[in-house]
Amino acid sequence: MVASLVISPLSLSTSAEAQDATNNSIRLEPTLHLRLAHGNTSLPADEVAFGGHDPSEDNFNFQGFEIGTNIYLGDYVSGFATINTFKRDGEDFESEFEEGFLKIDKLPGGFELRGGRMLARFGDQNARHLHAWDFADANMTNVRFLGEDGFGYDGGELTWLVPTSWQDALSIGLGSAVAHDHEEEDHEDEVEDEGEHGHDEEAEMARPDKNIIVIRYQAQFGPNDFHRFQAGGSFLTGDNGFGLTTDVYGADFTYTWRENGLESGGQQFRWRSEWLMRDVENDEGGFEDSGFNTALLWEFTENWEAGLRYGYLEGVADPELAERHRISPSLTKRFDFGSDLSGLVRLQYNHDDIKGHGTEDSIWLQFGFDWGPGEVR
Repeated sequence: MVASLVISPLSLSTSAEAQDATNNSIRLEPTLHLRLAHGNTSLPADEVAFGGHDPSEDNFNFQGFEIGTNIYLGDYVSGFATINTFKRDGEDFESEFEEGFLKIDKLPGGFELRGGRMLARFGDQNARHLHAWDFADANMTNVRFLGEDGFGYDGGELTWLVPTSWQDALSIGLGSAVAHDHEEEDHEDEVEDEGEHGHDEEAEMARPDKNIIVIRYQAQFGPNDFHRFQAGGSFLTGDNGFGLTTDVYGADFTYTWRENGLESGGQQFRWRSEWLMRDVENDEGGFEDSGFNTALLWEFTENWEAGLRYGYLEGVADPELAERHRISPSLTKRFDFGSDLSGLVRLQYNHDDIKGHGTEDSIWLQFGFDWGPGEVR
């Protein structure tokens, strides 16, 4: 049974009564997600970039507590909203409004329209929240090219569900990038310390900020229910912190094999790969860099998954963005408690090779708790 509410001018009812709700009612489906991690790392947090929700300190890490809800307004309007509460090393708990949008479905010609605050449909990982990641931390390419918390923007998006024999969609979004409070504080600290922007701030300023355009095409196809392929291409452009332009290009591919096809149970294998390239204009003429990550995920028996990820980032001399390699084996045990309640325990090891820093090692034991249905996208 879906954990949902129906709100109408006359009554407040549970999901059992939702079946008879009128088209004018508002239906909510709450979601809760928690991610914690405990471990150790030799990575210098003050010198190496981490994702905003990555475990980055020795011992306990409160990665995030996501409180959200799906929203349904009749038969044609849906939406999603979520707030993430987290804690960084040595700081108080913080909360960020990550997403809050409404979507109009079933428009003529196979179109959908979204508006509000959204994680951009760019690449493989960016549109997925922390709880939906395959590993305990973000892909390095996402952190460098799209920001510590991924790339979110305030604006509108039009998606065309292309009428082909396979499942494919073309999305175009316009807006302004979301400015995260902790990133702004880091910039202010650097300006106070140095009197001008330093290397870390230059890396942040290289990301698109205003007049954002996001384009993504994605196709899903396969010869049968046992083998499925997904391929996508993405483009992001906008004005950066230098008042010039940054373009980001991406291509991703996912192959999935399921032993029982669309039926539940059985083994499952996934191969995810993504490449990103960035072209940045700055005060010194600009630079280009690129990155790549690929991951193998094998559910070898029910609710047990082994993973192996490799990531690479090309180095750039100015701003100082070091060449970096990372390999991450993992083992995940999932628990299904019923009634939309589930959990996981994940053991993950990271081995980083960073030019100018040498090799660094991290080990994390992650715990997860999830309640609620899938999210409106």
